[in-house]
Amino acid sequence: MNPFANGFPGTSVAETQGIRVEVRCAYIPEQSAPQARRYFFAYQVTIGNVGTVPAQLISRHWIITDGEGKEEHVKGPGVVGAQPRLS
Repeated sequence: MNPFANGFPGTSVAETQGIRVEVRCAYIPEQSAPQARRYFFAYQVTIGNVGTVPAQLISRHWIITDGEGKEEHVKGPGVVGAQPRLS
């Protein structure tokens, strides 16, 4: 099942210096356990170059904030082990 197939109001879009980042999130009830206060979400991140200068994704730093304000930082080189060029 594609959790993003029917759309989801949890979408955030930002554009800086010609780079557009769109993040969609979807709650996955099958993998959640609300009685244990465990909630599972899936994220889909789309990065695109809407500017006129080529770019390359060198590293990432995601800040994920839960419903109680707790932050989780995810840092690393590239994304999924790659450093794609964005024409």
